Amino acid sequence: MAYAVVLALITVLLSAGPADDFGQLERAWVVLLTAAVVIVVLATGTRTWASSSLLAVGGAGLAGGVLMAITGLTWGKVAGLVEHHYFLLARSVVDLVAPVGSAARESVNDALVSGVRMLAGFLPGLVLLQSLAALALAWALYHRLAKQPRGEPLAPLAAFRFNDHLIWGVALSLVIVLLPRLGWARALGGNLLVFFGGLYLVRGVAVLAALALAAGFTGLLAYLVVLFLTVFLMPVVAAAALALGLTDTLIDWRLRLARAAGKP
Repeated sequence: MAYAVVLALITVLLSAGPADDFGQLERAWVVLLTAAVVIVVLATGTRTWASSSLLAVGGAGLAGGVLMAITGLTWGKVAGLVEHHYFLLARSVVDLVAPVGSAARESVNDALVSGVRMLAGFLPGLVLLQSLAALALAWALYHRLAKQPRGEPLAPLAAFRFNDHLIWGVALSLVIVLLPRLGWARALGGNLLVFFGGLYLVRGVAVLAALALAAGFTGLLAYLVVLFLTVFLMPVVAAAALALGLTDTLIDWRLRLARAAGKP
């Protein structure tokens, strides 16, 4: 309960003061997410971070969709607000890195504009992932600051996992995106695919972390190698992590690793 109260207080602080339309959308999401966390904690008790946070994020997303339908707020209006907000930020970045008269100004501007439009299309899925990360940070702080915290502390990255039935979310997202007769729902399917794909990407990174620990690959050298791979081989690493995360549902790589090491 204390965990939910802290989140509620943070929400009140974040909601104070004036804000533009985009800021109001941000605050509305924070309020919905906080309310969902409170409901999950009160209804189910403090459980593990993964189960509680996934329930809360899913509930907040569903509530947001219902409110959009009731108020008549269309996705086109939301995307317009997102594009306007980030176009202003992109213009500031262009002015900073490529002043007027610079030969690279046009190319930098085109790249940022393309990035903003892509961000506007997939913002809901990215917001869901960011919300999970924020709840993970809040959970860790709660266990660090509370004298007698309830629930299990946040597990190391190498132990990150969630219910295997979420693989059906990936399947449903792919069906929505690929079927031509569901073209009107492709925006929804694309954002669901971003969300579930992000979850399984992190799960794959957790498998890689477990493999590295089992091989004794730790310390400064491990961080340097990870930094190198992230900077120069990001697409390859991301694809490998996603493949490991998806296949972990059926194979359970870490269980096989534990068995090979002679652990129960």
